Amino acid sequence: MSICINAMHAQNMAKDSLKLLLENEKTDTGRVLRLAELSFEYLESKPDTTMVLALEALSLARQIGFVKGEAVSLNRVGNAYRAFGNNYPKAMEIYLQALKLNEKINNIDGIQRNYTNIGVIFNLQGDYRQALEYFLNLKS
Repeated sequence: MSICINAMHAQNMAKDSLKLLLENEKTDTGRVLRLAELSFEYLESKPDTTMVLALEALSLARQIGFVKGEAVSLNRVGNAYRAFGNNYPKAMEIYLQALKLNEKINNIDGIQRNYTNIGVIFNLQGDYRQALEYFLNLKS
């Protein structure tokens, strides 16, 4: 019981810390990344909030031409669709958009994240062969 309470307390502290960092962020690129980070913190408990924050980050990233931020934000939007559990095709579409951007800027970490997320979608849909292909194509 105390482990669950401590984990919830830690999650709330992380959210509070990210909110404070977001409030004090002076750059638009930093704001995009903080919004994306904060959106991820809500993924398990409030996917609707994840979506709202991720879309806000995506809009700002596109407005300022921040391609890496756009890719990160798209990934979070895909995560929200996946968390809703009933829109895997839309999540896949979003992850593929993010992958294309990450490949364009050669963001290896982003590419790996997208391969993993695409593999998860295939796995959730029961296409284990395709899932394995994406999991094994992770670049190191």
